[in-house]
Amino acid sequence: MNIIGIIFVGVLSGYIGARAMNAFMQEISNRFSQRLDMPTALGSYFTGQIEGAKNLGIRIHCVAGTLFGVIYLLILDAMKMLVFPHAVLLGIAFGFFHGMMTSYILMFYASERHPIEQYRNATLEEGLLHLIGHVIYGAVCGLLGGVVMSLLALFG
Repeated sequence: MNIIGIIFVGVLSGYIGARAMNAFMQEISNRFSQRLDMPTALGSYFTGQIEGAKNLGIRIHCVAGTLFGVIYLLILDAMKMLVFPHAVLLGIAFGFFHGMMTSYILMFYASERHPIEQYRNATLEEGLLHLIGHVIYGAVCGLLGGVVMSLLALFG
């Protein structure tokens, strides 16, 4: 498939993966603690207030998800692994690495500088939940990208 097609599938799979990660994080937040409300924490990092921060955080996360979806699929294509099931397994691995980096940044950089007090002290549990969220993201990107590209190769 050409690069434009891979980018298009990457945008869609990244957006859906970001929404899946947001849903996971929101469910954990609703069940356990509002401190785990990732979209609000992300949005309020930029606005300095809680009001209206959730929508901004969701938008930022979805834009980042689409960009990373494209990056994930371009790397998978360069590796000749943009086929099911390889794309799922590598998507999980990419998500794990991505989650490790994000958790590190969250716990040791962003939380100390967050303008809202309740988000200033990120715990190991919060870092682990972000890691799991990114693994979910990677799995969804890999699954969608791998299945779509495999079907296009089969029927295209």
